[in-house]
Amino acid sequence: MIKTINSWRGLMAVAVVLFHCGVGWIYNVAVSGVTFFFISSTFLLAMRHPFNRLTASEYKHFVVIHALRIYPLHWLGLALLIALALLVTGEPINWGATGLSALLLHSWSPVHDVHYGLNPVAWYLCALLFCYMIYPCMARWLGRWHLWHKALLAVVLAVILGAILLPLDIPRREAVFVNPLSHVLDITVGLTLIHLYHILKARFPHVSYRTATLIEAAALLSLAAVIGVNMATTWIRPWEDVIIWLLPQGAVLMALAWLGGQEGAIGRALLWRPLQWLGGISFEVYVLQFVAFHLFGYVVAPALAHLGWHTYNDVAWFALPLLLPLAWAVNRWFTRPLNAYFKQLFATRTNSEN
Repeated sequence: MIKTINSWRGLMAVAVVLFHCGVGWIYNVAVSGVTFFFISSTFLLAMRHPFNRLTASEYKHFVVIHALRIYPLHWLGLALLIALALLVTGEPINWGATGLSALLLHSWSPVHDVHYGLNPVAWYLCALLFCYMIYPCMARWLGRWHLWHKALLAVVLAVILGAILLPLDIPRREAVFVNPLSHVLDITVGLTLIHLYHILKARFPHVSYRTATLIEAAALLSLAAVIGVNMATTWIRPWEDVIIWLLPQGAVLMALAWLGGQEGAIGRALLWRPLQWLGGISFEVYVLQFVAFHLFGYVVAPALAHLGWHTYNDVAWFALPLLLPLAWAVNRWFTRPLNAYFKQLFATRTNSEN
């Protein structure tokens, strides 16, 4: 992974966490961050797996290995939330919705309590799994297209999605937002950006430090401008969930990728080792955030209250010191060993088949 993209994903994951804890002013950054997760995932997949050709065995291997990167962590987070509900919080469990969530089928449902469920952020995993399933075919298909044809397809999909969203109220718009089909647009944008990236790298292989800084600043300013417009007006809010962030976050992604290895001032700041560390555990931070929230809200905060520390209104800032070590421990002792095991297992099978 490009190091600056890794850091940016970490920052976006923390923004999502803070918003879910009630930090309202960070809403726009958090929602735009979800868009960045999707388009950057496609972009990075296209760098490693362009699929200029595609066989049935290659497709099966790709989908299985990527599904195995999602399900174990998802099941761990779900198991911890079930245990907390049964032993600590006393919250009722909708076992039907939880079963769909375990299979990562729940975000296909338009019902709020189903597609958010016990772990509300797991809708993203369901959509991501769907993106993994269709990515090889879309990469193979769109790989033959010219850049402007891909861009036109993205515009058409955005118009269709915008027309669907416009008449909907917030609950129904959320159901569209979490539905995996909505994120076909993100895959198309990611594949368009990787095409543009290769063109820029070929035409402008060397960029000065000053120019790189200006490019990075322009990309971040485009994101800040859209955030400012969305906060000051209402005319783009019907599409704020899934459309308006594609261009600014796409610009950030393109700037970070294009300038990888020749970063400007902002890029060099993103190379700071703590941010790299944060990016390395960003997936765990995202998936396990509600585990940390429940632990803090039902265990840590009451204990602090007995000592005179009334932390309920500051849950975001006090939950992070609990969430980050938890995410690191799971990444270190669960995610990485499992990924290494699956990688070795598939390498052994591939060698035996050959």
